[in-house]
Amino acid sequence: MEVGPSGSYVTADGSMSIAEYREKIHHDGFVPALKVDNEVITENPAILSFIASLCPEKKLTGKTPIENAHVIKWLTWISGTLHGYGYGMLTRPAWISKEQELYPKIKDMGRAYVLDSLQGRKFPIGDAESLVDYYLVPFWHFGATFGFDMSLYPEYLKLVRRIESKEAAKLVLAEEGVELAA
Repeated sequence: MEVGPSGSYVTADGSMSIAEYREKIHHDGFVPALKVDNEVITENPAILSFIASLCPEKKLTGKTPIENAHVIKWLTWISGTLHGYGYGMLTRPAWISKEQELYPKIKDMGRAYVLDSLQGRKFPIGDAESLVDYYLVPFWHFGATFGFDMSLYPEYLKLVRRIESKEAAKLVLAEEGVELAA
């Protein structure tokens, strides 16, 4: 969803209004949502797990039950804590405190929380790609958008470049108007 010309939300491709989206896709108007065979799947961990189930040979949910547990942990952490709490501190510090003089410190805490948690990893889980590798890519771009010095995180940059070197990733990023990580 994005803000349309009238100021109300519309689908990014302009195919329906927020009211139609709520009626046909997700009653709360949230994204992401994936409709498959008249079933709507919401929340990134569920959507990503569903997509991974379509190609089990890739083992995107981990190679072992322990790795699978770590994938689930990371997906929920990224979705809830990193996105909701970490970026919430940056974009909506009033959620944390009503004292405006604390906002710069809250934003600094959010910045540290987001980036420090990803240091020192080639693969977030095990010795191969998982859903987590792919799910971390948008947060690299969010960090750059928020003005983080992403050069401080060379391992994260390597992860993003590895994913962005794939033809499918290049196509999606180009379609979304997102530049490849520098």
